[in-house]
Amino acid sequence: MKTYVWTIILLCYCLWCTAQTKYEVTANTFLNIRSYADKEAPVLGTIDKGGKIDVYEINDGWAKIGYDNGYAYVSAQYLKRVEENSTVSNPTDSKFHFPLLNLATGNAEWMVYLIAALSVALFFIRKSRGETPLEDGLHTVNWLLFLTTAISELVYLILMGGNAIWFCIPDTVGWLWTIINFLLFGFVVFNQFVCFFNTLEDVEYNSYGSFDKRWGIYSWVGGIIAGIVTGIFFPVAVTFVTIAFIVCQIIQIVLIFKGVVPKGGWTRAFLCVAVYLLGSLSTILILAHFVVLLIIVLIGYFILYIIGESSKRSSKECCANCNHYSNGYCHYHNIQISDSDACNKKCSNYS
Repeated sequence: MKTYVWTIILLCYCLWCTAQTKYEVTANTFLNIRSYADKEAPVLGTIDKGGKIDVYEINDGWAKIGYDNGYAYVSAQYLKRVEENSTVSNPTDSKFHFPLLNLATGNAEWMVYLIAALSVALFFIRKSRGETPLEDGLHTVNWLLFLTTAISELVYLILMGGNAIWFCIPDTVGWLWTIINFLLFGFVVFNQFVCFFNTLEDVEYNSYGSFDKRWGIYSWVGGIIAGIVTGIFFPVAVTFVTIAFIVCQIIQIVLIFKGVVPKGGWTRAFLCVAVYLLGSLSTILILAHFVVLLIIVLIGYFILYIIGESSKRSSKECCANCNHYSNGYCHYHNIQISDSDACNKKCSNYS
């Protein structure tokens, strides 16, 4: 038990330390970027005054930053930390506007490392599982970790808004880290998907009760499909789909309480509901973000495949005038020929 706890603490600490803090350049004109922490080090580039950079750490007056898929250093003397809780401008064009509801403020990039650490910890626990659900202390650690991961993901998605997948944007992190981060993101999504069902099974087993999960799980699948279809073809029906989905979730919650409370009590029932609601919502949301990236990757692969096939076809011998010759057959004259020169001489376009 202690081994798991210390492993989790160590992972969280290591990945927490890799988080970046945003700083602003305060030099009069620009700040030199150097290859290592010394004023005599070669200059790799510059950052203009007022520019913002992400700093990994500061030691002996030098700040370590990411540069060109690696690391570089700048003088910390000319840096000023940017406050994370900067005030968001509030539009005043509507008296019904509630500023506090506008939570997508950004500045939560560091949470990616926290979520990754928690996911790795869940992975080790998942690999240590036997054929039966977890019990006792390891079960407690597992559901605490899972709920912490789910809540962290939901908070991160709310704070980051449309910039939630910044770590897979080439203009932000470079192509190398885009590929690496995409693969790591896929690991996190798959790991959480499996851990969600494992943890839900664990809390049900340890609640001394049982409940039918089909209302909740099937309503998620059906709700997503129906939401996409109605959103594209029948927008007026989106409200109906939303109401039906909420009703299904309420039924699932009632089934959980009905199956757990008589034998396990209210506390265990609320734990089952928390794991189901927070786990399913966070898992579906990060899966949706990953699917968006996956679709982009597949589209890119398809385009490259078409280009590659076109290149292969153009590299084959063909008539220089009509391009009908392919693999020993002239489709223009519908005759078998021995080489492209013969096609040229037989082709009516040949001159």
